[in-house]
Amino acid sequence: MIAAWLRAGVIDQGRFAPTEDGSPQGGVISPLLIVALHGMEQAAGVRYIRTGTNAETARPGSPVLIRYADDLLALCHSREHAQQVKARLTEWLRPRGLVFNEDKTRIVHLEDGVDFLGFNIRRYRNRLLIKPSKAAVKRIRARLTTEMRALRGHNAQMVLIRLNPIIRGWSAYYRHCVSARVFNALDNHVWKLTDKWARFTHPHKGRRWIVSRYFGAFHPSRRDRWVFGDRDTAPTWSSSPGRRSPGTPWSRAGRPRTTLP
Repeated sequence: MIAAWLRAGVIDQGRFAPTEDGSPQGGVISPLLIVALHGMEQAAGVRYIRTGTNAETARPGSPVLIRYADDLLALCHSREHAQQVKARLTEWLRPRGLVFNEDKTRIVHLEDGVDFLGFNIRRYRNRLLIKPSKAAVKRIRARLTTEMRALRGHNAQMVLIRLNPIIRGWSAYYRHCVSARVFNALDNHVWKLTDKWARFTHPHKGRRWIVSRYFGAFHPSRRDRWVFGDRDTAPTWSSSPGRRSPGTPWSRAGRPRTTLP
């Protein structure tokens, strides 16, 4: 049934169109691919050693498969080993009506790096580093730029509403890898976008007025005063004793900002 669904085609405005492209990642059928591809590890020759009640590790000399829906990364010990694994999986996929996308299938050395699910996995000398891929960084920069262009003419509150979910989601996805430099670069990119938005919104205002109006110490975890925000709606933080937020020495006081001597 799953194989038939993969090749079922679609009816658009009463006209039938056959299925010619593969299933997109995150499509409605993606969860079923987990069922359709069950047994792939055994077919590739992956063998495990049980190390605990619910823990296993790959045997020495065994390939390692990492799969998310229909995206697959196979870690092998040599190019010949990788070619053998690919040949096994090609034979295993054929009766299921599936084939590799040769345009997206490559055999590369780990020292050259490989992109997988938005991450770049690469070995540098004796260290394996996982970073946001260049393609992923390019996409988020382009998306933020497009959003800011669409927000011209809107107020600062709308900018925050539109940008914050994008930034938080992207940061949460990549925060567990080596991403500090990328985060700093994107922080600078967002600052330039918001500064450009502010100058476009107020073409007759000077630099000092724009900085005073839209930039300041709007977040207690930041030690600089270059955080973009809306002074009309932003919470006021002070360094005076009071009801403290968990984990910070700052109190969220509903009064003008104060500075202790």
